Amino acid sequence: MTDEVLRISRLDHRPALVIAGEIDESGYPVLLQSLAALGSDGEVHVDLGGVEFCDLAGLRAIVSVGRPEEEAGPGRNVHLHAVPARLRKILRILGWDETPGLAFDDSPLTRPAPSTDPFPAEAGPLPAGGHPALQAEQPVPGAEQPAW
Repeated sequence: MTDEVLRISRLDHRPALVIAGEIDESGYPVLLQSLAALGSDGEVHVDLGGVEFCDLAGLRAIVSVGRPEEEAGPGRNVHLHAVPARLRKILRILGWDETPGLAFDDSPLTRPAPSTDPFPAEAGPLPAGGHPALQAEQPVPGAEQPAW
């Protein structure tokens, strides 16, 4: 899911999200929808390595995913990966770094779910020779080839 400044990818091998960009009021609904799509059972992993800015509402939603506000228990385990130093500092100042069920892992998550877009914008420039899927393109027998 994306909005203008927020990109969220879901990993296909476990309930996990890779978040990049800015989490603010405009992207908050997208964040909530992505977190809700992870379900409510088991542990969840969230990679914040690409987050450039995160407001407190977004940070609270991530830290408390799967735990309703009125619930006193620890809820599900949340593993935060590659948390930028500035976000860790905010979590520490607020005391949220000691939230029951919250764990930190410095290693980033990998293997985002495959995109259905054959030319994703975040893939960077095409390799020499164009898109790999087009490099193997063969002429159709019997079809006229353009003169150019």
